[in-house]
Amino acid sequence: MAKFIENVVSELIESRADLLQTTIVLPGNRPMLFFRQAFQNQVKNSILPKFLSIDDFVKEISGLQDVSQIQLWFSAYNSYKKIVEMPDEFENFIKWIPTLLKDFDDINSSLVSPREIFDYLISAERIKKWGQENLEIGSNQLMSKHLNFWKMSGELFHQLNEDLLNQNKAYRGLIYRKAVEKLPEFLEKTNENFVFVGLNALSNAERKIIFELNKIGKAKLFWDSDKYYMDDENQEAGHFLRKYKEVLSDWNWEANEFSKPKKIQTIEIGKRVGQAKYLHKILSEIPADKVSETAVVLADETLLPAVLSAIPQNISKVNITMGFPLDKSSMAYFFRSVFELQMNREKLGNGKVFYYKNVLDIISNTIFQEKNFDAGKLNRKIRKENRIFNTSQFIQEELKGSIYSELFEIHSDTNSFVTHLMKWIEGLMQNKEIEINDLDKEYVYRFSLLMNQLADELKDFNAIQNFKTLYVLYNRLLTNETISFVGEPLEGLQLVGLLETRLLDFENVIMTSVNDGVIPPGRTENSFIPYDIRREMGMNTFTENDAVFAYHFYRLLQRAENISLLYNTEADGLDSGERSRFLAQMQYESSHKIENKIAVPEFTAQLHQPLEIMKTSAVMEALERWLEKGISASSLSNYLRNPIDFYQQQVLGVRDFEDAEETVGARVLGNIVHNSLEELYKPLLGKILVEKDFDSIFENSEKALIEAFQNEYGKGDFLRGKNHLVYKIAHSFIQNVIKSDQNLAKHNEFIVHELETQLESELILSNGKKVKLKGFIDRIDELNGIKRIIDFKTGNVTESTLNVVEKKLENIFSDAKFAKSLQLIFYAHLYFGNRQDLNVQFGIYPLKNPKKGLIPLKFDGETTFDSEILRFTNNPLSNLIEEILNPEISFLEKL
Repeated sequence: MAKFIENVVSELIESRADLLQTTIVLPGNRPMLFFRQAFQNQVKNSILPKFLSIDDFVKEISGLQDVSQIQLWFSAYNSYKKIVEMPDEFENFIKWIPTLLKDFDDINSSLVSPREIFDYLISAERIKKWGQENLEIGSNQLMSKHLNFWKMSGELFHQLNEDLLNQNKAYRGLIYRKAVEKLPEFLEKTNENFVFVGLNALSNAERKIIFELNKIGKAKLFWDSDKYYMDDENQEAGHFLRKYKEVLSDWNWEANEFSKPKKIQTIEIGKRVGQAKYLHKILSEIPADKVSETAVVLADETLLPAVLSAIPQNISKVNITMGFPLDKSSMAYFFRSVFELQMNREKLGNGKVFYYKNVLDIISNTIFQEKNFDAGKLNRKIRKENRIFNTSQFIQEELKGSIYSELFEIHSDTNSFVTHLMKWIEGLMQNKEIEINDLDKEYVYRFSLLMNQLADELKDFNAIQNFKTLYVLYNRLLTNETISFVGEPLEGLQLVGLLETRLLDFENVIMTSVNDGVIPPGRTENSFIPYDIRREMGMNTFTENDAVFAYHFYRLLQRAENISLLYNTEADGLDSGERSRFLAQMQYESSHKIENKIAVPEFTAQLHQPLEIMKTSAVMEALERWLEKGISASSLSNYLRNPIDFYQQQVLGVRDFEDAEETVGARVLGNIVHNSLEELYKPLLGKILVEKDFDSIFENSEKALIEAFQNEYGKGDFLRGKNHLVYKIAHSFIQNVIKSDQNLAKHNEFIVHELETQLESELILSNGKKVKLKGFIDRIDELNGIKRIIDFKTGNVTESTLNVVEKKLENIFSDAKFAKSLQLIFYAHLYFGNRQDLNVQFGIYPLKNPKKGLIPLKFDGETTFDSEILRFTNNPLSNLIEEILNPEISFLEKL
């Protein structure tokens, strides 16, 4: 296969060009190494020509320095403040200025008259506004804003250009416009000849420069074109080159490579990651001596991590020629948390305290491992004490000796924070006590450069007044940062983005994400200038952008022999789930026979088998310990709900994860209500209550509730936000109970005997074994001589679940949905195991529905009981406990 670069080099050598006085201008930097290799292969000990990218070449003509992105934003804001009386804050400015700067870039590189286009835009807005005065309320205001925006944009365009040029600086589009203006001056000074190779979609500025050099004989042009798309007027891949061919007297070259025999297959695969897995299969079939002639092209470069993991082990050399987005790295999440820490301190913590989630995100990261410090202690303390907001002093005291301690300082301004963070990273890079892998070291270095740049630029820019604005700026910067991989581009598997394939030819091409919306991107116009105006003014639109992608796509394939094109059939992320129209074009317009495949993952569906755990001697020992502590109603309900849950809690000792609760949960709410009621009724225990007794209870209810909140919710804030609503709900629960009790006392003999009483009793199983039952009863009171055993519930309770009939009594002890009935029967065993009262009621008080009052347990219609109830329930309760203790009955998961 004759490669384009080799053909160009052969032509230059055969024409005996003076390489010492020749500059080869290329679309980018990547092909330079391949050119040097081609020269060395064809001419030994030859003096090589000078190589420049098209951007560097134009910059050389202009004599200007290009500005970094952050410098351009800051310069634009300074210029903006000069022309606007009431400018936006930088936080809002940074949201729209990148798009406007791109429009400025296009205006300049397209050599459009600034005055003409801005007058056009203002006139267009005036036409829209004309005759609309009575159309809609507020429409005039909106249109006036549009009109003022374009007036401001025109002024900003000129002011920014003037300010930058006074410093001999410029952004890319302005560099191109000035290069055109300085071209005559440049031609007078230079004695060099220029060779332009493999260019395609030239801006008007590039076209003017290149064609002028060609016209006066100072430049030779080599185009990488093919008859397939050059001869077809409808083929968008040749959209630009056909125009250039019409005006140039000499055309080098137009090959006929695309129509040669090729093996082409398209593979449709579900999910993005499925493409990476199928890629492994394709690469495994490539012979070892053909790997260096193989390119894996990622149309969607975010697929890189998955693709790297899919490369077969027999491929030892891989060259990655693309930048991995820095904001997709795990370390980006860590530094984002550091910025959010300060932003939320300012936003949520009144500038004084840190939000717990940001604190935990930082100290719980797995990137920086300290050898001699355990940050988990602070993690556990925050969760256990429910510390939603934490002072700098508290955190730094807990982290004394840790690298993280310095991150929790309170900074008076954004500049000092960025400088401090920069120094922290530098110290981190020199700290030998930190365990970090090689890839993360590279990430740390890149973040160090980013912070240095940010710190340098902020020294002379005072518009970043708060941490929210800094956070917005940081994220904008981060999205444009990449980390480059170092490899050997002349050997091994080539892993590249589509733009990196320019001028390069491969025998085997595998492309992923060949989906509509990815290649071509389609109607994604990042511009404020409307489509029709861009087209009228000769500026590129998404139509021209599609033509650019079409050229790169067909040019890559034209010399390839084995082509695999993978696309995702699932609509997720960037992917539309539709194959690229380029695939349909090839199938219906080209002479190639294309094999269409559907990649279906091979798997055997396996039914989920319930987990079964045998009762070994160790398990039986743990169950004996459970018996010694005492059996609770909740543990029996847990067993009925799922024996595996019982096993994990009672045998393994696994407890629910204790986390800090930003919003009060149901468990904590229940404890708060119980504790408040206990505190309020404690002074009146054993007394026949009258209506007046409740005055003091009402009076003290608020104080008791606050104390209960503070005891249960730790350092959490319950006086604002959602927690204040929970506080109000708890208050209403307590008030409803007090009102209900007051009403009972008004018309009845009402006595509260005990609160939060712990009872224990003994149950003799059918096998003669004695076991201990235990539990807490919320309240024992007496109403007109009838004792009432009450359990307060914050959840929903229905009367049907407490209605028991003897015929279906076994259901209570085998089905978890009757857990509340089981609990009350269990309470009966606890109570009558200690006392022999008659006429005892067992019931649940639903705090959510106070109008229902106490919902009693019913047994065959009866609502009051004596110890006779134990005769009916002893055996089923005993059977349930014996089942748990039976070594022959395993713990079997309920699905």
